[in-house]
Amino acid sequence: MNPEALFWELASPDRMAILRLLRTGKRRLTRIAEEVGVTVQEAHRDLARLTKARLVAKDPQGYYALTPLGKYVMTLLEPLEALLEHRDYYAAHDLTRIPKNLLYRIGQLKGARQAPDTFTALSYAEILIKEAEEYLWIVTEQVLPSAARLMQGKNIQIRIVIPRVQPPPSAEPLKLANLEARYIDQIAAALVINEKRAALALPRHNGEIDYRGLLIETQEGLEWCRDLFTHHWNKAKPI
Repeated sequence: MNPEALFWELASPDRMAILRLLRTGKRRLTRIAEEVGVTVQEAHRDLARLTKARLVAKDPQGYYALTPLGKYVMTLLEPLEALLEHRDYYAAHDLTRIPKNLLYRIGQLKGARQAPDTFTALSYAEILIKEAEEYLWIVTEQVLPSAARLMQGKNIQIRIVIPRVQPPPSAEPLKLANLEARYIDQIAAALVINEKRAALALPRHNGEIDYRGLLIETQEGLEWCRDLFTHHWNKAKPI
């Protein structure tokens, strides 16, 4: 089967609904038809096509389940679903700076919420700083004085990565005893992360960071953001 044939099979909303349903567990034909909202005949026809494509298989007890190939295909569709969820946002921003291994996992950002404006995004970042109880990791073009004041008195691990070409306008945040700061040549995105949530801002195609970014509250999304921060941290040099 070539990719064109595969996408043809996936082009049906009903077949995609069946695949998503079977991802949660095996089911018999009548149950599939009921949960998808189609007739038994329609479900049988779609299952026959999915079986022929080797995405679904039927066991001796009459239960349908995803094949290993079906599971792999559904996993590979996750990045596409995440991109399409905020397609206008991603189309207007540069993802080429993101490491390829994280681009393949961008499906972990599914469910993120886009900030309606820059003010809301910056306010959310301040909330993340205030609520941090275990650690606070930041990648930013510059450390704003307001953010520096919020960090004062926090007895937690604080790590900041900033571009070498634009040091922070104030040395105030660097006076924190529990702060580690590093320089990097170029950031792939701006990040504020604590143990619970994250804010992510991507650059526009002209290279400028658009702080009207994504608000991330799922564990999978948080893991993705932590890995992106670690990518920056490992490439950066101590100040």
